[in-house]
Amino acid sequence: MDIEVVEKDGLKRELNIEVPSDIVDRAFTRIYETYRKKASIKGFRPGKAPMSIIRSKFKNEITAELIDELVEKYYNEAVSEKKLEVVGHPVLASVDVDEGKPFKFTIGVEVMPQIDSVNYENLTIDKSEADVPDKDVDEVIEKLRQAAAELRSVDRVACESDVLICDVEVKDNDTELSKNSIYKNQEIDLAGDSTDPEFREGLAGAARDEMCQIGVAYPENYPNPQFAGKTVDFQVTVREIKEKVPPALNDDFARQTGQAETLLELRLNIRKQLQAAAKADLAKANRKALISQVVDHNTIDVPESMLESYINGVVKDYKQNAAKFDEKEIRNKYRPIGIRAVRWYLLFHRLAEQGKIEVSTEDTENWIKRFAENYRIDIPKAKEVLAKTGKSVEIKDGILEEKVLDFLMSKAEGYNG
Repeated sequence: MDIEVVEKDGLKRELNIEVPSDIVDRAFTRIYETYRKKASIKGFRPGKAPMSIIRSKFKNEITAELIDELVEKYYNEAVSEKKLEVVGHPVLASVDVDEGKPFKFTIGVEVMPQIDSVNYENLTIDKSEADVPDKDVDEVIEKLRQAAAELRSVDRVACESDVLICDVEVKDNDTELSKNSIYKNQEIDLAGDSTDPEFREGLAGAARDEMCQIGVAYPENYPNPQFAGKTVDFQVTVREIKEKVPPALNDDFARQTGQAETLLELRLNIRKQLQAAAKADLAKANRKALISQVVDHNTIDVPESMLESYINGVVKDYKQNAAKFDEKEIRNKYRPIGIRAVRWYLLFHRLAEQGKIEVSTEDTENWIKRFAENYRIDIPKAKEVLAKTGKSVEIKDGILEEKVLDFLMSKAEGYNG
């Protein structure tokens, strides 16, 4: 077998393969004989038809079968012989086949980039301590107080911190929206994060039994598809106004939260929680910074098939979660993001080889243990659930990436942000 590897653009290669004629003829003879044994030819018993008739009647089918067989066999041998690390699906470009002649075919492939070594010199991360100012602790405590507040009916106009009981009617020409157009006794927290700004502004200052007209322009990605991308008019009638009466800031309140016995202990516990969260955020930011620096320091070609797979995954997520989107726009937007993501994937795997970093059985068992704890299931059940997902390779890759990042963190220089 003769093999010629022709370099094309980027990581694309073209394999020109020639299989000797004697191999081709033996393959033809064997397949012809197989067809003769099973062919039903009028006037001949099974297996007794002349080969000339078999050739005439089944030449196209036999040739197609031979091409499939020889291409698969000798393509794989060529890849192995030339030590090509192929990614994606090969594309058969041309074939030249006939009895008594060598079988020639050309097949296009894409290969992984050759990464001799990964440069991770001069990496920097933020090694400052996670500081939690007193005001952040005060804000958390105030949110706990507001969450524990009693609601008391009042006879006055609504304030921006009140909770209103309202009848909400959809005033819209949309048939689907009009089917269930009146919602009775809806609780609207004017200070709630999930309350639309238009409702907060439109109902502040309203009196009991007052009717307010409120229009809301919902974004295209609004979670409720009935409202997504639409401007909807509501008629809201205020039925009751309730003010929040938060508990006094004392030890009794601390005990009421279930987090501490005294107010001082509550503040200390909240500070610890905020510090842990700040530390986790800093670690996450440092990991992101390391990935960006390694990608910037190591410019390598990215296989188009891997990039396309990444973008297809993004589009699939949009199709599952977004009501409307422009697929072409999404593909263009995520292409540069995908290039960096795939580049990092290739680099951290090469870094693992370079630094002899591996995922041990203990690493995997610890990951499964944490998974089980997070979902409050036992370890055998966790293993069963994970086996059904078929994501063992992704899990192992995730563990390997974390170990590589830990390695890079240990090599990076620090600064105080």
